[in-house]
Amino acid sequence: MSMRRVTKGPGGGLAWADVHSYVGVVRDAETYRSSGSAVRRVTTEGSEVNGRRCDALAGTAGVVAAGALRPGVALDLLALPGTDLRTWEVTPGVVDLLAAAGASPVAGSAGPGVWLSDDLALALGARPDDELATSGGTVRVAGIYTWPDDGRARDLGYAVLSPVAAAGAFDRCWAQVWPVDEGVAGLLHTALEPTGVAASRTSPLNASLGSSLDGPQLLAARPTRLAPLAAAMLGAALGLLAVRARRLEIASAIHARVPRAHLTWQHVLEAAAWVGAGTALSAALVAHAAIDGNPDPALAAWITGMRTVLAGGAAAILGILAGVVATRESHLFRYFKER
Repeated sequence: MSMRRVTKGPGGGLAWADVHSYVGVVRDAETYRSSGSAVRRVTTEGSEVNGRRCDALAGTAGVVAAGALRPGVALDLLALPGTDLRTWEVTPGVVDLLAAAGASPVAGSAGPGVWLSDDLALALGARPDDELATSGGTVRVAGIYTWPDDGRARDLGYAVLSPVAAAGAFDRCWAQVWPVDEGVAGLLHTALEPTGVAASRTSPLNASLGSSLDGPQLLAARPTRLAPLAAAMLGAALGLLAVRARRLEIASAIHARVPRAHLTWQHVLEAAAWVGAGTALSAALVAHAAIDGNPDPALAAWITGMRTVLAGGAAAILGILAGVVATRESHLFRYFKER
């Protein structure tokens, strides 16, 4: 059995599997985030949300973006006569929230105006910076946002958003909390006036993927989490088997008065050479797996895989070392008969 087969195979294969499992968890978490499932919303019976306090939540640790909303005056577009379009007055933080919630906003040049959902913009043939004729005059299209039909609440589907100053009262506050932390999500109640706390309701924007996501727990419970231990055990076993295949050669060298220390160093250095080559190849394999389909920076996934690669390689060297030390000159004749 060659040293190359011992050190190259088990660590790299297990590392590749573990990295794919790791990236799968990260990808699921990104799907959860981009679907709006990480957005928590608090709704009141009346206008009990303080717009400034709601927007200010974005400066809190764990809150990516936050903004307040309230129903606005229906918009009567001349291009759609007889259709009063649903309008929402939103604080500036809502535009940031759209990007954080996977709504892919596309803005025009700087300036005031309304935001249209992509479905409405398609129906109107409108693009950013276009002017829309309404019964009350013209309005500029400041931007367009997507609102996928992926289970999220349809509040902003086929709607018009009209940015307003955060001052004043609103009836709902939305915030994306990432990573998901219900304790941080509870801070939405600080945006409410005291009279609105009792009547408020808190819910996720998209409940189709569950009300919560514990990313660290999912990573800790992934099926391949014990890959480093498995690689170490397999590497040690293969190292011992590699020495077993050469034990007659080793015992003969000892019988010929070759110092055991020299033999030990010889085999360790041979193993180190193959482990180094195998580690380099496995590192490239793990790097590819860490990049493939990973929405996050690949470094964390790569380090996770390299733990398995290094565990397998180090265990193989230790297994070879233990095998050489355990080989006895007195067993030379038995080794010869078992060959």
